[in-house]
Amino acid sequence: MKLIVLSIILAYCVTINCQDACPVEAEAPSSTPTVPTSCEAKEGECIDTRCATCKRDILSDGLCENKPGKTCCRMCQYVIECRVEAAGYFRTFYGKRFNFQEPGKYVLARGTKGGDWSVTLTMENLDGQKGAVLTKTTLEVAGDVIDITQAIADPITVNGGADPVIANPFTIGEVTIAVVEIPGFNITVIEFFKLIVIDILGGRSVRIAPDTANKGLISGICGNLEMNDADDFTTDADQLAIQPNINKEFDGCPFYGNPSDIEYCKGLMEPYRAVCRNNINFYYYTLSCAFAYCMGGEERAKHVLFDYVETCAAPETRGTCVLSGHTFYDTFDKARYQFQGPCKEILMAADCYWNTWDVKVSHRDVESYTEVEKVTIRKQSTVVDLIVDGKQVKVGGVDVSIPYSSENTSIYWQDGDILTTAILPEALVVKFNFKQLLVVHIRDPFDGKTCGICGNYNQDSTDDFFDAEGACALTSNPPGCTEEQKPEAERLCNSLFDTSIDEKCNVCYKPDRIARCMYEYCLRGQQGFCDHAWEFKKECYIKHGDTLEVPPECQ
Repeated sequence: MKLIVLSIILAYCVTINCQDACPVEAEAPSSTPTVPTSCEAKEGECIDTRCATCKRDILSDGLCENKPGKTCCRMCQYVIECRVEAAGYFRTFYGKRFNFQEPGKYVLARGTKGGDWSVTLTMENLDGQKGAVLTKTTLEVAGDVIDITQAIADPITVNGGADPVIANPFTIGEVTIAVVEIPGFNITVIEFFKLIVIDILGGRSVRIAPDTANKGLISGICGNLEMNDADDFTTDADQLAIQPNINKEFDGCPFYGNPSDIEYCKGLMEPYRAVCRNNINFYYYTLSCAFAYCMGGEERAKHVLFDYVETCAAPETRGTCVLSGHTFYDTFDKARYQFQGPCKEILMAADCYWNTWDVKVSHRDVESYTEVEKVTIRKQSTVVDLIVDGKQVKVGGVDVSIPYSSENTSIYWQDGDILTTAILPEALVVKFNFKQLLVVHIRDPFDGKTCGICGNYNQDSTDDFFDAEGACALTSNPPGCTEEQKPEAERLCNSLFDTSIDEKCNVCYKPDRIARCMYEYCLRGQQGFCDHAWEFKKECYIKHGDTLEVPPECQ
């Protein structure tokens, strides 16, 4: 079995982009980078010119196709999101964008394994406006009903008011509700059933972000989450039911906006553009605002403005730090190095601004190398210990059985061998397999406020630093093999990372990953290689949701 500890992700992503995009390999200024930096497209153009053309609508922030022989690296953490926007635009899990403004109730998403949850939208026509807008979102989970009325100050009602929301976070049954502060405004975040997250914005927008563990277990307007964009609007009954009424234009209100409405929206949004922290498609939001303004006047245009300001404030990617093997680190900002040293305990990552949480790793010596002995996660005064020997889980020093739940902390097995600990309203995710794979994810509000061996998550790898208890020197990355070991190590590791995996799990810095694999083989022979292959299989699943086959030598 495999263990994951997690304190919840707040998934802020406009579409299914290549999140945690691979940065360009650090080289001399005259060198030409060989790895594209992003699969994303902005305003119809690929961010990285070594990719080819944008696959999506030219007004969308979509994905780029690869030029022959080039790779937009996909071995990165996907933040899968379906979004309903204030202008009546929907985006499915695959980034398909369409406009839909028919009054009625519609299933945005539901669980298909037992039907234990659903998210339903209520669309209504408001007096004096054209089309319909989102007025209420209803979440039903295992008998509890949470109604979220859009565009009001206190939007949430639980079980018809029978269960007042009296705390932040507030938990009832399988559902946890939290208000998360973003600079300038708040977002209501609802988490349930193993990291299915709903964000309720202050206007008329809602987002649902399921964990990759829900692959193939969701249906509805958002899509089936089979990770195949060809499935959109081909098989799902909820999508097919609305298909005749999507992208219907209204008299006098073209999707591309009337010139006067565009000018109005430029004036409305331009002051926020100057302080936007992310590379957001201003033109796309301007056209959405112009369409909304034509359909419903200033009030609906301001809701699009709120969408734009929120997207500007949130990080574009989720920070991911990975410890793998013996003992390689990829920091939040993609600095890469190996650590083998005398430290008993190192600080892997921490909130160094508010001091609300930290993640520490304890090591033990095994012959000529060190390996993980224990992972400790602290949230305020609560301490969770994950002990490799016996796969023990302790909370406050006391053994607990899984699943475990206490106040705003829950621990459970995911996908059979991944243990997850969820804490709201924090934005930390820790995944551990009781061996040599440890993954830490963070999002708002901790960007630019972290420290530890994972570095400061601020999109700049140059200020990442090593922070440990004791004098620990970093070793070279990685040590070489003997001449006798090298041929077999090269054969095995090149076969593990050959081109057959590119469709599922393209790998950032493939030469470096091959070198890491060779190090594991040269350290512990065939067992070291096979352990590495199994860890890579799980890393691919954690980051991308796909399952790989291990090499024949390891089956």
